Amino acid sequence: MQKYCKTGDKTMAMDDCDIDVFGPRIEGGAALLANRELAVALRADGDEAEEENRALDCVETVRAKPNEFWRFMLRMSLGAVMHPYEYAKILMQLGFEPMPAVISTNWLGRTTLFLPSANHYLRYIRQIDGVPGLYRGLIARVMGSTVYAAFSGSLVNLLGWRHLETQTHPFRNYLCNMLRDALILTTGLAISHPFYVISVRQMAQFVGREVIYSSLKGSVEEILQQAGPLGLYVGFVPRLLSDLGVLFCTSTLSALCARFGLFNSRRREYNSVLIQFGAVMLFYPLQVVGACMACSGSAVAAGAPPYMPVYGQWVDCLSDLVVRGDHYRGAFMFRRVLSKVQVQRSRDPFTVSRLM
Repeated sequence: MQKYCKTGDKTMAMDDCDIDVFGPRIEGGAALLANRELAVALRADGDEAEEENRALDCVETVRAKPNEFWRFMLRMSLGAVMHPYEYAKILMQLGFEPMPAVISTNWLGRTTLFLPSANHYLRYIRQIDGVPGLYRGLIARVMGSTVYAAFSGSLVNLLGWRHLETQTHPFRNYLCNMLRDALILTTGLAISHPFYVISVRQMAQFVGREVIYSSLKGSVEEILQQAGPLGLYVGFVPRLLSDLGVLFCTSTLSALCARFGLFNSRRREYNSVLIQFGAVMLFYPLQVVGACMACSGSAVAAGAPPYMPVYGQWVDCLSDLVVRGDHYRGAFMFRRVLSKVQVQRSRDPFTVSRLM
C-alpha cells in the first residue's frame, strides 16, 4: 500500500517527502528558548525602567528639598522676628510681673484673676526701652542657635553614627535612632548652653536696669570671674533632662503608634504634633528651672530677693516652684490664669503678693 504525506497544499508519496522525526522537538525548543530570551529582555527593560523611575524620583526629591542653608536662614529670621515674645516668656519664667493681675471671667463664666499677657509685656518694655529694647539678648540667642546647628552632629559624625544601618528588628531600629538623636541633642545643648545663660542674663537686666552683661565678651569675662567655667553651665542639667524627656516620649509613643497602627497615615503628622506638644508641656517645669538657675545668684537683681530666692541646686528650685504653684509660669503667654495656690500664698514675698 502506498503511503502519502501532506506537505503544504500538495500530497506526496512517502518516498518523495523527507520526514524529520526530531523537527517538531527542535522547533519547540527554539520557541521555548526564544520565549525565555524575550522574557529576560522584558524583565531587563522593566528593571531599567524601574531604576530610571527611582532616579527620577530621587531627582524630584532633591529638587523639592530646599537647601539646608536657606532653611537655617529662614528659621533664624523667624526666630529674630519672634524674639520679643521669647523675651517676654523669659521674664515670665523668672517671675517678673511688673503689672498687677486683673479680674475677668474665664471660659465657663467664672470670675478669675488673670495675669498680663505677652502683648502687655511688650508694650511695657517698649515704653521704657523703645523698640530696640525688645531685642535685648538677640545676638547671644542667635549665636547659640548657630553653634547648635553647626556642631550638634559633630560627635555623631566622629563616631560614624550619622547614617545607621536599618536594623531588621523594629525595636533595635528604634533604640539606634533614639540613641543617635540623644547624642545630637546632648552635644548641641552642651556647646550652645553658655550662650543661653548669657542671653537670659541680658534679658533679666531689664528688671534691675543693670548694664553688666551688655556684650558677649564682657558677659563671658563677668561669669568666669564670678563663678568660674562652671558658671557658664548653670541650669544645664534641667534643660538637658527636659529635652531628653521630650525626645523619649515622642519617639516611644510614635513608635508604638506606628507599630500597632493606632493612627491613620493621613493623621500621622497631626498626631505627632499633638504628642510633641503634650511631651513639652509635661517637662515644661524643667525649662522654668533652667531659666531660673541661669539667673539665680548672679549679679542681676532678677536673680536675688525679693524677685527670686538664691537656689543652691536645681532640685531645690524645682521643689520650691512646685510648692508655690509657679512651675508652669510662662507656659501660656496670652491667657495666664492666676492659680489658687498663688492666691492662697499671698504672704509669700516671692509670689503674687507684690503684684496685687
